[in-house]
Amino acid sequence: MFRNTILIILSSILLSSCIKSTVILPSATGTKYEILVVMDDTDWKAPAGRTLIKLLDQDMPAMPQPEPMMTIIHCQNKEFGDILKPTRNILLTEISPRFEQPNITYSKNVWSQPQSVVQIQAANDDAFVELINQYGDRILQYFLVTERNRQIAMAKSNLNLRAKKDIEAQFGIQVDIPMELSKTVQGEDFFWATNDHARTRKDMVVYSYPYRDKNTFTKKYLIAKRDSVMKANVHGELDGSYMGTELVHDQPILREINVNETYCVELKGLWRMFDGASMGGPFYSHTRVDEINKRVITVEGFVFAPGTKKRNHIRQLEAAVYTVKLPQEISELGEVTVVAESNNN
Repeated sequence: MFRNTILIILSSILLSSCIKSTVILPSATGTKYEILVVMDDTDWKAPAGRTLIKLLDQDMPAMPQPEPMMTIIHCQNKEFGDILKPTRNILLTEISPRFEQPNITYSKNVWSQPQSVVQIQAANDDAFVELINQYGDRILQYFLVTERNRQIAMAKSNLNLRAKKDIEAQFGIQVDIPMELSKTVQGEDFFWATNDHARTRKDMVVYSYPYRDKNTFTKKYLIAKRDSVMKANVHGELDGSYMGTELVHDQPILREINVNETYCVELKGLWRMFDGASMGGPFYSHTRVDEINKRVITVEGFVFAPGTKKRNHIRQLEAAVYTVKLPQEISELGEVTVVAESNNN
């Protein structure tokens, strides 16, 4: 009897575990780069809340008009119920003397999928502000990177496969070109894909040139190369007009990063049309070395959307740029061990 009871209990535990493991989370709600901040009103109006707003609402760099890094939605802890829990990006805060040690927890897919959640716990307002001042950039990057990875994953089912194939044939690289960029043009060491839309135009270009030395990756050289390539290939509607980099009102931002564990230069800034109509917008690019063919590869996205928000559009193209695989990454071989044959003669 005792043995049968134990078996029943064990079976129930196993059954409940199986049921729990097969629970399907609902789809995340909210728009891209939108974040729900859960914080009581007293803290929201205090330095703790103002510090969070300063972090999340700061202007996105290299944009023609001010746009925040993230769009903030605020609710109090008592309002955080089942309707709000599926939100795609959530920042939970708790400020109470019971938290003797400050703590930051990063989680994914807690109440929905895909979802990113950060929980911050601190004893008081001062401790919370100190925590944000020290780790705020890391928190912001967590949300930005997970959002970008979401876009990359979701775009896989809606790609311009023809353009992807043509780029691989021409340059030996792989890159995910969004399906909406359906119109393409090929030139010498140059490829251009665009949606050719009058209101919200999105474009991606790929170009290459020989690699000579490390001076290739200076800001001055990359801007000069970009301008020469664009002048030769990207023309405006008026004769003689061409795309160039905006250098008078704003300066491009260069950052050295690693992509797929290899060196990469990120360049972002503003472009405009010269000798033609008043057109411009943001651009974002990666420049890396094709080690097999000893050449430099640049992949760039740029946006033209007069009178409308551009943040989510340029970030969509940024996500696409991050999908680039160079020839050495496509054909990379594992370690090969060669054992010499013994000589029995």
